[in-house]
Amino acid sequence: MIETLALVDRERIDRQTAERLFDLRKTAAFQLLRRMGAEPVGHSLAISRALLMARLREVQEHPQWRWERERRIRIRDRIDSLRVNNRKSLVPIDSALRQATETAEIDGLPATIQLSRGLLAIHCSDMQDLLGQLVLLAQAADRNYEDLRKQIEVAIQRLPAGSASLSRPKNSAQSA
Repeated sequence: MIETLALVDRERIDRQTAERLFDLRKTAAFQLLRRMGAEPVGHSLAISRALLMARLREVQEHPQWRWERERRIRIRDRIDSLRVNNRKSLVPIDSALRQATETAEIDGLPATIQLSRGLLAIHCSDMQDLLGQLVLLAQAADRNYEDLRKQIEVAIQRLPAGSASLSRPKNSAQSA
């Protein structure tokens, strides 16, 4: 904020200017100016640019301000660590698995992963082996989604409209 104010050519900073300069909402800009000692001017608040810069420097140097900034950083870091995208994987990935995932292709999957129409089978020795194979399969599916989809999905067998087998049910009395 101090650096931004140093570049401004206005001598007085009002609420609207504070909103625009600091990317604040109306209420936040009003509260900032009020806390910094701005004076009422009509229906708004205004403060001299030099005084606002001096007050911001005082706040920045105050030990309680540093504590508040550090507290907010800790909270932000904690929230970020809980986000799914930032969460560390629970699957142990060694260098061999990492290298295999970088080049994973549907055709190059190990023989322990068997894909056929409507069926996926994975043969594994333990949990780590299972998770490693699932990671390989996921990487291969990500790289070759359409090929995998064609390999897995069962084609729906459709008979032409008006076919005898669809219009009349067969029973043993009619066929005799």
